[in-house]
Amino acid sequence: MQRLILGLFSFLIGLAAQSDLRPAIQVSSAGKAVAKPDLAIAFLQVRSSAPLANDALEQNKKKVAEVKAKLVSLGYKDEQIRFTGNRFSPTGQGMYYPGGQRPTGFDVYNNLYVTLDASDLKSIDGFNTKLGTLLDELSKIGAQTINMPISSISMGGASVVAFTVRDAAAYEKKAYQDAMDKARPIADDIAKRMKVAITGIESVNIAQQGRQQMYGGPANPLDELPYEYLSSSIDEVPVRVRLDVRYSYK
Repeated sequence: MQRLILGLFSFLIGLAAQSDLRPAIQVSSAGKAVAKPDLAIAFLQVRSSAPLANDALEQNKKKVAEVKAKLVSLGYKDEQIRFTGNRFSPTGQGMYYPGGQRPTGFDVYNNLYVTLDASDLKSIDGFNTKLGTLLDELSKIGAQTINMPISSISMGGASVVAFTVRDAAAYEKKAYQDAMDKARPIADDIAKRMKVAITGIESVNIAQQGRQQMYGGPANPLDELPYEYLSSSIDEVPVRVRLDVRYSYK
């Protein structure tokens, strides 16, 4: 049975390889749809330092509890508050010793995401006032803002808040259709130059979308969020999809 399964597996791999070798015109195409944001996320961090890791941990636990209490007093609900859990990192230059460098202390920190709902986004002035109050009140008790990868493309500089949509499915479909509509004329032009006729679509592969497309690379705090599309603009959230489309021809 094991030989049969291995043989079948090898056969399927062979078919896939043959499919890639069949004559085809491959076109890469990008599509875009624009969504109105219905959610804003403020990025903060609660951090404590001490010579001993356990001391830093205890300090940070107290800070986290204080920050959560402040958020509740400001009217934020539990579902709007998300702490990522304790992270430990060594601090200080320390002294070199065989095998590495000994830290002189430890940081314990939690990333904090605070969400503001659609009702808060109806008025730009109202939103800015509420966000300003949130940042001011939390900074007084030790929470600090952090720069996210989205900051690098924010118009005008870094941003500690991002805008997104809760359900992007309808916009993803529009972006996909836009990409497909753009791909076919390119394939037709290539086929015309090759003096062949396109007979159909052999395969479609979604190459990139969302955070993968805009903020790809090493893992970053954005990976902790369940939202795929982020923007620094309160007016719009771009939803982008990039496809690789293979057209068969004769």
